[in-house]
Amino acid sequence: MQTKNDAMSELWRVLSGTQAAYETALDDLDDGAGKDLVSEITAMRKENIAQVEKYFSDVGIDTSALEAPERVYSALDWTSAGIEGPDAVEAQVRKYEADVLDAYDRAIEPYAAGDAELQFLTQQYEALSEKLGGLTPDRAAA
Repeated sequence: MQTKNDAMSELWRVLSGTQAAYETALDDLDDGAGKDLVSEITAMRKENIAQVEKYFSDVGIDTSALEAPERVYSALDWTSAGIEGPDAVEAQVRKYEADVLDAYDRAIEPYAAGDAELQFLTQQYEALSEKLGGLTPDRAAA
């Protein structure tokens, strides 16, 4: 099992990496082509990252000292990859968010009932799952 700080660091990298990809997508996507969903996830992601960074601040860890965010996400050019239209965008968001929900699962693991971190991580997980229509990752498609 990972330490609390290692699990939170991994989550921060995934959140930050997907955030960068979504910000790129917002530049590439046309209105009505799934841009609303990406905008909503981006706004949610900013709040989630801020909460994780507050955790690091509270325990005395500078995020600039952490390993760089997952660049596999930010390297994706949505348009040239053929991700166009609401259905393709939703499929890509679900793919990214399956990874994010997995990262939450790993981040939650080291915490015990009553830990403040467990509460905010669980709330973030549930809000994301609800945003995606109450789904947990579509494991069959992954």
